Amino acid sequence: MFFDVLRTSLYLGIALLVGCVKGPSNPVEFKGGDFPEPPISFKVSITDRVVGLSWNHAAPSQVATFRIFRQDSTNRPYRKIGFTDKFSFEDSNLQNGRQYRYKVASVGVNGLEGRQSDPVTAIPAIFSIEIGNNQEFTNTLNVLLSFGAPASTSLVQISNDSSFSGSQWVNFSSTKSWVLNIGDGVKTVYAKFRDSRDVEIVKPVDDSIILDTEATIRQFLHNGNGRILTPADTLHLVLNAGEAGGKAFVNINNVQLGIPLFDDGTNGDTVARDGIYELDYKIPTGPEVENTLVVGIFTDRAGNVATNLTASSGRVSVRRLPTPVTLLEVRPKIGSSRKLNLFWSQNFDNDFSNYRIFRSLTPGVDGNSPLVTIIQSKTTLTFTDSTLVPNTTYYYRVFVFDITGLSF
Repeated sequence: MFFDVLRTSLYLGIALLVGCVKGPSNPVEFKGGDFPEPPISFKVSITDRVVGLSWNHAAPSQVATFRIFRQDSTNRPYRKIGFTDKFSFEDSNLQNGRQYRYKVASVGVNGLEGRQSDPVTAIPAIFSIEIGNNQEFTNTLNVLLSFGAPASTSLVQISNDSSFSGSQWVNFSSTKSWVLNIGDGVKTVYAKFRDSRDVEIVKPVDDSIILDTEATIRQFLHNGNGRILTPADTLHLVLNAGEAGGKAFVNINNVQLGIPLFDDGTNGDTVARDGIYELDYKIPTGPEVENTLVVGIFTDRAGNVATNLTASSGRVSVRRLPTPVTLLEVRPKIGSSRKLNLFWSQNFDNDFSNYRIFRSLTPGVDGNSPLVTIIQSKTTLTFTDSTLVPNTTYYYRVFVFDITGLSF
């Protein structure tokens, strides 16, 4: 009995062993043709901390995806950094000036990965373009372009539009003369770069500048028309240039030249940076002028000089107030309780017209107080007021009037 059991166990063990070494009934045979070919026709592009890769494939319908491998240093192995089902890949957040190597493998629709492509190298770098020394404005179509690019750059392509229509590759240099498109406004210039290995920039760089070739004064006026101005009077000046950032001035002939106006919300300007330049101008003490011109002057932010414009509100006249006199003494007339004698200093102005004496029962006599008399003679320096009430206090003031009606 024991021998039969042992023999049965032995047969089972042999049967199991034979089952383990027997191959599958339907074996799979792998052939080289099942592995997709690697990509071909590589193009490499670079920019700031970015490397762009693009390629083609001989049998794109057999490829499901591509796997990208990068070698950061010749001392390190390639490692997979990503995959894509497109024919391009962009690797970012790199270190400028450092060399990177890339290989790409095709993965077939059957899931099998083919051998990797030959390596391509790239060194990311910063590229830049600057118009006119980074100025905000220019008043000429001809500008100077300055480029920033690595030393390996050999060619540059420049255009006034992003499509680069009609532009050609030319030898690279750090600066180049360029002509902007005609017409005032914002102008953008685009540039692409290529090195001796035909490695291009990932996407064009650009810079913009405002072309401004003309300055005008739309309107210039003041509020002095129809009135005589005297020292310390305020003349409000308004020059509308239609653009902010420029410099506006006013000439008042024979009074003051080069009076600056403001567009910053101060000195009488209503709204800051609206292209309307204003000033509350205090008339200075100086010579008298009659019907003098008031002229607006404007230079815009780009340096264009506008044609001067005479104020549409007319000319102005500036006159000095008469030289005041001093009331020297007021004393009772001898022998009368109803009369007072007034004595004052003489006025020597050439345009003297008359003295006028005003009287009040309270201090603060002015031109609105009761008028006592008008004296036409410049040399008459005394007057007797005989219309008084005894035991009453009176206050007097002597005004000088000129031939234009100004008084002091």
